[in-house]
Amino acid sequence: MLFPLAIFIGGPTASGKTELALSVQSKLPSFIVNADSMQVYDKFNILTNKPKTKDIKNGNCKLFGFINYPDKCNVGLWRNKSIELLKDKKKIPIFVGGTGLYLESLTKNISEIPQISKKVKFKVNKIMERKGKQFLYDKLIEIDKNYAKKISSNDTQRILRAIEVKVATGKSFSDWHGQEKKNIFEKIIYVVVSMERDLLYDKINSRCKEMLKRGVIDEVEDFLDEQSDRFHPLHKAIGLNPISLFILGKMNKDECISIFMQDTRRYAKRQLTWFNNRASYAKHLGFFDAENYILNSVKI
Repeated sequence: MLFPLAIFIGGPTASGKTELALSVQSKLPSFIVNADSMQVYDKFNILTNKPKTKDIKNGNCKLFGFINYPDKCNVGLWRNKSIELLKDKKKIPIFVGGTGLYLESLTKNISEIPQISKKVKFKVNKIMERKGKQFLYDKLIEIDKNYAKKISSNDTQRILRAIEVKVATGKSFSDWHGQEKKNIFEKIIYVVVSMERDLLYDKINSRCKEMLKRGVIDEVEDFLDEQSDRFHPLHKAIGLNPISLFILGKMNKDECISIFMQDTRRYAKRQLTWFNNRASYAKHLGFFDAENYILNSVKI
């Protein structure tokens, strides 16, 4: 089934994606759909910089905090939930986030991988704990060499997921995701919010300081107090590691802030690389140019 129109807003963290989406949403009959793999969870409102609660609760922002921890989200689940929101063809969906794979999934015909049972997940996690991620990565090379080449041997989350899929379904990740590209929209207006690197890094540093003022340390401390699955995707949230080390007394506050900023800048750099390589067909524009481009493109 083809849907008429979608707006994609991507870009690195702190580039103003959400602000742009909210501005565009106020000017068009539309709604916002989160495309950030960390903001889908009901944890870390501050650390993941979710929109204000009032913006989410007014009904115009979807798929923020819809996964209850310790449940997990993946690109297939997110894609299916997103497509369910497209029934109202009178409103334009604005997909916004820094997880490029989520946006990309809406331009592909991806087979829906069945839900993996808790029994399989427990079994694979136990193997990881006993034998380590290198053992599982070597196994992944044996069963799905193509996918193994695409990910790092240190990417615990994706290694676990790929092994779980193989154990549960008998088919590899590459088998499930081997279909040709198929767009589900007649038209996509795709912008990547861009700015000078120095300005972006200044914004990142300011945001990290602001998060500390807003209480991100208390937020992380509450999370650490829970019995948590250390292989859960949320453990990869940017800033969680240095803040955790500070809370545990293994790092002073100045070091914590410095590493928090540095890790966020490195993450932004990886995002920029992804969008430059995988979304080269998008318009890479500054905030105001991006807004004008979107509004003018909708009118055409």
